[in-house]
Amino acid sequence: MSGDLNLTQLKAFHYAATCSSITLAAEKLFITQPAVSMQIKALETYYGVQLFVRRTKRLQLTEAGNALYHVTKKIFGLVREAERLLELAGEQRPEVLKIGSTKTLVRYVLAQYISTFQKSYPRIQIQVDEGSSREMVLSVLKNENDLAIVGRVPYDDRLKVIPFFEDELVLLAAPGHPLAKNPAVSIEDLKGENLILREKGSGTRELVEKVLEKTSLVSSAFIESGNVDFIKELVRIGDGITLLAGMGADEHVNRGDLRIIPLKEGSFRLKIDIVTSRDRELSSIDEAFLRVLLGDRKETESIRAYSGDLVPVEESENSASV
Repeated sequence: MSGDLNLTQLKAFHYAATCSSITLAAEKLFITQPAVSMQIKALETYYGVQLFVRRTKRLQLTEAGNALYHVTKKIFGLVREAERLLELAGEQRPEVLKIGSTKTLVRYVLAQYISTFQKSYPRIQIQVDEGSSREMVLSVLKNENDLAIVGRVPYDDRLKVIPFFEDELVLLAAPGHPLAKNPAVSIEDLKGENLILREKGSGTRELVEKVLEKTSLVSSAFIESGNVDFIKELVRIGDGITLLAGMGADEHVNRGDLRIIPLKEGSFRLKIDIVTSRDRELSSIDEAFLRVLLGDRKETESIRAYSGDLVPVEESENSASV
């Protein structure tokens, strides 16, 4: 007779043989006595063999039952060994926190939070994935990252979104650039300039397109790059101007390499968000890192149940999304 051996039936037999009792076997297996008897009976019926003699209070193995019991002791001994191996591997394997973010946010914002987190959770392995805001949002939807810190872009309904902080979009030029001589310029003054932009999919690019949507400046840009340092270097040597997040400009402005030129239209606000997946429950490690990010803010009290609705943020006339 051929067929796959039913391991549930075999397990019921093994425990009954070990305990010499249906009652004790049922207790160890956390099932009812009739269920144990049914599994053993099914095994005997399928193979046409009697495994126990049931004439006494204690179960006695038949010759065939005794031979099978020697085999099941080896089988379930190996099962216990496999369980111990997996438990030990689980204890040794570090827990991993996977974070997605943009290069700018990783360099100028995340480093301090990760450092703080590691002081409290030194055994947690942290993996940081970098890319554009849209790429990192997609990585959360694909469960490649536990959470992402990104510039605000259009979000999928499957995401939970927590507003994190705001920055400012700044116009940067070399100190010797003609525009840098003015106390402020208008967006119209940028026409004819070599405007160097972030790549599509970037949160900053998303905002710049909104700011410049009524002009032809975006379509006339000759250089696009995902490398912010490359963009700033081109601007520093006088090859163009750019609109970038202010967080990455301060050190260059302080050194005198670049100059921020105020826009007459006012300040354009960049919104930075934390995103997680609605389809994946946050782990205790995810929650711990969110507490570090959010500090004493109210969101920390109900992160698991967060609805995904954006916390109201005061909107100025020129407030936009990064």
